Amino acid sequence: MACGKPLLWGIVLAGGEGERLRGFIREILGTDRPKQFCAFCGQRTMIEHTLRRAERLIPPARLLVVATASHRQHVFSCLGIRPPGTVLFQPAGRDTCPGILLPLVHILHRDPSALVAIFPSDHFIQPGSRFMGAVAEAADYLTNHEAESAVILGVKPTDAETDYGWIEPGAPATQDGRSSIKRINRFIEKPSRERADTLMAEGCLWNTMVLVARAVSLLNLVRAVEPEQTAYFSMIRAAIGTICESEVLNQVYQMMPSMNFSSAILARCPDKLLVLPIRKVLWSDWGRAERILATLTQLRIQTPVLAREGARFKATASTAGIL
Repeated sequence: MACGKPLLWGIVLAGGEGERLRGFIREILGTDRPKQFCAFCGQRTMIEHTLRRAERLIPPARLLVVATASHRQHVFSCLGIRPPGTVLFQPAGRDTCPGILLPLVHILHRDPSALVAIFPSDHFIQPGSRFMGAVAEAADYLTNHEAESAVILGVKPTDAETDYGWIEPGAPATQDGRSSIKRINRFIEKPSRERADTLMAEGCLWNTMVLVARAVSLLNLVRAVEPEQTAYFSMIRAAIGTICESEVLNQVYQMMPSMNFSSAILARCPDKLLVLPIRKVLWSDWGRAERILATLTQLRIQTPVLAREGARFKATASTAGIL
């Protein structure tokens, strides 16, 4: 590959089981598919929306989807034919850290100088063009400034949400005033309601978990705090393209523990991270039924299924422990 500006790759995380939404999805959609393979409004599923949004900036050949082997049928029924080598299956779910590291080592195998952006597949984002503009801004910053940092996209909160991760932004990352990217003072995971009210008043941000970094820097970040986890993926990386690749992948996943990327990695090294505050974007993690209903109500989006079942489900689900 020719020298010059590094290419931007993307990782779409689609391996979750969506247990908290299972009853809601069965009630209103009549299926047991995980949420990322469901269409809550319109015809496109959440993963399709995520890919369409990411493809505003990243070509399909550099956009890797990582799912769990048990979801293979759902993946291909939603996505159809994707470019070769861009759909990866984990033998089993091991939370978000392995879900990121598997496609990351594949990207490094193909393009050692790559920049990478990470996209969860279960978020509602509008407008997508403004959001992806922020991803492009983060990528440009890393190209022109601090190559070893990772930039997380943070959104201004609209309420004192207790189930999200929060970011306390610090000083500007540069002194020239040309960038709105800031240092990070700390992460706060799932605060109490009272604490969330304080964080909101202090100008803290919701952590979207959309992150942009150099691929090698991201791997080094994980290695610094969880060297054993990266050792597993060093074995996988060494086997890529060999006849034993599948066997090594299965063996490694049998040995490795589950690990959450946000709490196990990001929260432990805020000094290595930056945050880009995003304004005028509606963002919601659709991990709970009430968030889906609230977003659709706010945008006045009507779907026959939600119009018929949504209100009744909201009225009864809290008693059943679903909401």
